[in-house]
Formats: sequence, C-alpha cells, structure tokens
Amino acid sequence: MRILLITLSVLCIGFQSLAQQVDTLNIYSPSMHKCVKTLVVHPSLKTEKRLSTVYVLHGYSGYPERTLIQDIPALLSLSEEMNMLFVLPDGNYDSWYIDSEIENSKYETFIADELVKYIQQNYASDQLKTAIMGWSMGGHGALYIGARHQDIFKAIGSICAAVDFTSYGKNYGVPKLLGTNSEDWSHYTAMSQIGKLKISKQRILISCGVDDLFIEQNRELHRQLIALNIPHIYEERPGEHNAAYWSKVAITQLFHLNQFFSHNE
Repeated sequence: MRILLITLSVLCIGFQSLAQQVDTLNIYSPSMHKCVKTLVVHPSLKTEKRLSTVYVLHGYSGYPERTLIQDIPALLSLSEEMNMLFVLPDGNYDSWYIDSEIENSKYETFIADELVKYIQQNYASDQLKTAIMGWSMGGHGALYIGARHQDIFKAIGSICAAVDFTSYGKNYGVPKLLGTNSEDWSHYTAMSQIGKLKISKQRILISCGVDDLFIEQNRELHRQLIALNIPHIYEERPGEHNAAYWSKVAITQLFHLNQFFSHNE
C-alpha cells in the first residue's frame, strides 16, 4: 500500500507539472474555416520578459502529443531550462505544411500568419527571437515556411528533412494537395525555395543521419547552399530516420538556437 501511495503521488506531481507547462488549444484558422489543435509548452513560472519562441513541426503521420511523448520528450525540461516557448501545431497527418489550391489545406498560411499572430497576442512571445524547426515532413515545412517568411522566423532548424518529395510524394498524400501531375510539385518543395535564402540573415541549422533515407537529399541541399554562398551549419551523425535520431539532434539545435538568441539581446 505504501508503494502504491508513493507511485500515485509521483504520478499526480507529474500530471500537475504537465498541466502547469502545457496548454492544449484549438486555434481557429480563418483560411481553412476550422480549428487546429496546438500545444504550447511554456515555463511553469510566469515572467514579464518576452520569451524566445520555437515553432516545432512534426513529421508525416505525427501529432503534437506524440512530439512530447516520443519525438522530443525533453521539451518540457528545456522550456524551463531555456525559458523558451515551444509551439506544436497539428500538421493534419500529411499536409506537408504548404497551401493547397485544390484541398482545404492552408498550413503555410495557418502557421506563418494565423498561428504566429495568436501566439504573439496571447503569450509573451518575442517577435525578434522566433524560430521554426521540424523533422522529416516537418523539416520540409521548416525550410519551406522559413525561407518564405524570413521577416517572421529568424532561424530555421531542419532535421532529416524530406526536402524534395517529387519522386515519392505519391505515396505520402501529395496528390490530394497538388494534383496527380508530379511535374507541378517541384514548386512546393523545400528545395525549390533555397534561392530565397540568398538574402537571408537567418541562422540555418541542418542535420541528417548518415543512414537516413533522405541523406542524399540533404547532402544535395548542403551543396546548393554552398554554391549559393548561403551561410548555414550542416552536420551528419550516425543514425537513421527515427525518433532516436531526431530527439537527440533537436536538443542540440535548441541549445544552438538559445545561444543564438541570447547573443542577440
């Protein structure tokens, strides 16, 4: 009985801590005429100081709760340690974080406009210290949205990103967003937006595992950034396309982003 009581007490403390740090929201999107579930991870103690904010985009088939439980469980402790806000929108399984012309799917508009405005109006979010990051499909979204909205996102973190889905998108929901003609898809890939980064002052972080199925795409991305003389940090580590890899790399990138924002105070 004593062990049971201790266990229940620990669970209660854990749930209380979670409730203090995570807000579960349904944010209305005027562009899609629906609410989008979004988790906001914040320090448990309120502060008058404006907080650095990172928008965290999950991968294909993911969802915000899985991000906290499986993909980057360190977000709770990192929010406290770094005094940061983490915003986790639901990417609707396979939205690719783009605006579709044929489907009611406008996730670029939702994240870069509607969600950012909501967070800045309702939280102590620092507009000058705002970043976007993600892995896999979310890495694509971070690069795609970040390159197209440089005035909003001062840094981009990409982890094992699916930077060019033209050869495999038919199996991952792209036709319903962009039609069946894959020749039209290239304008919506993260790779197609790289030229916009030539005038960027953003901090750009890119990482991929050496055994990841997207390693060659990320190496090509790295080569193009070098050819265009676009400053960025690129790394490869041992690892595959799974949570074991991106959960570790996300921590590294968040520490880097925290230092970047701290040096710009």
